[in-house]
Amino acid sequence: MVTNAGSAAALAVQADVHTPFEARNMVKGFMKTMFGHDQYTFKQNLDAALPLIEGAGGRRIFENFNRGQVLQNYQRYSARSVLDVDSIYLDMKARPFSGRVYTKQRIFIGDQQRQSLPMAARFNLVETERSDENPYGLLITDFDYIPYNPPVSREEKEFLQQQEAQRQRKLQEAAAGAGITPPGYASPNPGEATTEMPAAIPSGQ
Repeated sequence: MVTNAGSAAALAVQADVHTPFEARNMVKGFMKTMFGHDQYTFKQNLDAALPLIEGAGGRRIFENFNRGQVLQNYQRYSARSVLDVDSIYLDMKARPFSGRVYTKQRIFIGDQQRQSLPMAARFNLVETERSDENPYGLLITDFDYIPYNPPVSREEKEFLQQQEAQRQRKLQEAAAGAGITPPGYASPNPGEATTEMPAAIPSGQ
């Protein structure tokens, strides 16, 4: 490269690459510190979590804590909350990255667990400068709560299908042992009356 000061070598700088592993760790750390604390770690955990989310989103969560008197309840009841991250789903094929996180928040009064609350959210991830406060170089934006309804993985679907197949086999074996023809199966002797098992009553009726 030629400059006014003479010739110099130019080095190609590789663009900063973010991996799914790094993004998941960032989201997991944010959720566990933003929503898991007690009266002693409340401020410390929020100070660690807030640099990982854009300002408006962080203020909205903090204002919800204030309205719910979270810190005061920690102090009043010697309470604490622990957040368990069940799963994180990311789409990093396009920018901004997007994702969903599914968690359960356990509330303790003293040593007794009082309740477990499912909590889920969707979000975007934008790339930003790395810093001491945010070493990931990613910032959570558009954070919003959603119903807790995590997708079922292929492995889970296959397991559920196997369970259902086993259940159907057991029903058929029990029906055959009792001399009953299960619904959907022809009687082995045409013209012979068949007794069908009653259909299940839909729930809620």
